[in-house]
Amino acid sequence: MSTSRLIPVVLIVALVLYGAAWRHLHDERDVFLQENYMDYTLPSRVTGPAAMEFKGIVSDFLFLKVITFLGEKIGKNEQLGVRHFNYLEESVNTITDLDPYFWDAYLFADMLFTWELGEYKAANKLLLKARQYRTNDYRVPYYLGFNYFFFLKDNINGAKYLMEASKLPGSPYYLASLAARLSAYALEHRTGIIFLKEMIRDTENERIKNDFMLRIKTLEIMDRLEQKVSEYQKNYQKQPSSLTELVTAGLIDKIPDDPYGGEFILLENGRVYTTSKMVRQK
Repeated sequence: MSTSRLIPVVLIVALVLYGAAWRHLHDERDVFLQENYMDYTLPSRVTGPAAMEFKGIVSDFLFLKVITFLGEKIGKNEQLGVRHFNYLEESVNTITDLDPYFWDAYLFADMLFTWELGEYKAANKLLLKARQYRTNDYRVPYYLGFNYFFFLKDNINGAKYLMEASKLPGSPYYLASLAARLSAYALEHRTGIIFLKEMIRDTENERIKNDFMLRIKTLEIMDRLEQKVSEYQKNYQKQPSSLTELVTAGLIDKIPDDPYGGEFILLENGRVYTTSKMVRQK
C-alpha cells in the first residue's frame, strides 16, 4: 500500500480510537461524579502526610470537589439532609486542617451551615477554629457575633464577639456602637439588614450575594410592616389581630408578597414573620 493511501487509513483508525477513548473517559467521569463525592472524605491525618509539602494544593482541590458536589445537588434541586451535612462538615474540617488559614472554606461552611442547614453550632465551631489562626482578621469574630445574635438569639456572646471584631484591623467603624446597642436589645430586622449588607461587601460569590440581597429585601419588608404595626398601636391603642387590619386601616395598600414564596404573618408579640422562613418555596 502506498504512503498516500496509508495516511487516510491511519487517520480514520486514530479517530475511531479517539472516539472510543473519549466515550470511556466521559462514562468514567459520570461514575466519578455520582459515586466519589458522597463515599467519604479521608481525614487530615491521612491526607496530611500524603500531601507532604503540597497541603495548600490538596486543600484547594478538596474545596473544589466540595463546591462541585454542592453545585450538582443544587442544580438537581435536591434537598440537603443529614448525610450531606456530615460529608460537608468532614470535608471542610479536612480542608482547614490542611490549610488552617483558608478563609473561603470557613466562609463557605458558615453560609451553608447557618442559612441552608440550620447547623449553627457546627458553623460556630469552625469559626472558632479559624479564630485560632486568623488572629487579626475581624471577619472571624464578626461572623461569630452575627450567628449568636441572629440565629441563636444570644445577645451576650454576640456582643462579646462584635466587640472583639471592632478592635481588629480593618473592622467597620460602627461595630463597637452596634455591639453596645445589641447587648441591651433583642435583634431587630434592621440590624440583620446591616449585617447582611456588610456580608455582601465581604464576598465575591455571586450566588451568595444574590441570596443575601433576597434576604435583605425580605427583611426590609418585614421591618416596614412592623413599623406600620407600631403606628396602628399608636393610633388605636391596641395591637392589630392580623396584617389584614393594616390594610383596613389604610396603613398599607395590601399585604406584600414574600420574595421566597411564603406569606407574611403577624405574631402575638407584634413581630412580623414569614411562613417561608426565608427558604425558597418549591
